Amino acid sequence: MRIMKKWILALSMLASSVVGMAQNDMTAVKDENAFISSVKEKMAQVSSIQSDFKQLKHMSMMKKDLESSGKFYYSKADKVCLSYETPKKSQIVINGDKLMMEMGSVKNVCDVSSNALMQEMVNVISSCMTGNLQELQANYQLEFLENATNYMVKVSPKNASAKKMVERIELMLLKSDFSVESMKMYESSRAKSKSSDYTQYIFTNKKLNGVIPATTFNVK
Repeated sequence: MRIMKKWILALSMLASSVVGMAQNDMTAVKDENAFISSVKEKMAQVSSIQSDFKQLKHMSMMKKDLESSGKFYYSKADKVCLSYETPKKSQIVINGDKLMMEMGSVKNVCDVSSNALMQEMVNVISSCMTGNLQELQANYQLEFLENATNYMVKVSPKNASAKKMVERIELMLLKSDFSVESMKMYESSRAKSKSSDYTQYIFTNKKLNGVIPATTFNVK
């Protein structure tokens, strides 16, 4: 369970720029198939992403959100690294079916494919980063919204086990290049909680298709 919680906090997958716009001006995307095709076409041109990121952890039991920041790395199609610089140096790496969490001198490596829920979450990340959104439709309810500058993709799991952990994931995409500005993951509400806890990742200063050292994704 501790590993699962850390895994949920780690996801983010996936990507890149400030998110301060209101969401109440968003309307449903009129042509979903055209949108999905456009995302896939654009992301096919992206082999890697590097950016700064800020993570905000909101918990209903706490008065103030927890904030951390660092560097984000993605390499097609299944390599992700969150390298935390503040408040403490730590690292989370996904490489294929392996997940590594390194905090100080403590390092844990586990097999993602050995856990059905973890495998599902990897599928969400991979599908979003490669633009293959249609692959999610079998196991997730997808909703596509837009305003003048952004698209939002709401991803809600259909699987009962996944629903117990994650209520939904909201991805905010920049219309100009379909890059991810933010990823917000809502945990399933507790019975006594008035609001959902969530973890939000905001991505800035992104660089596409740059060279990322292979050692960045080491999980040994």
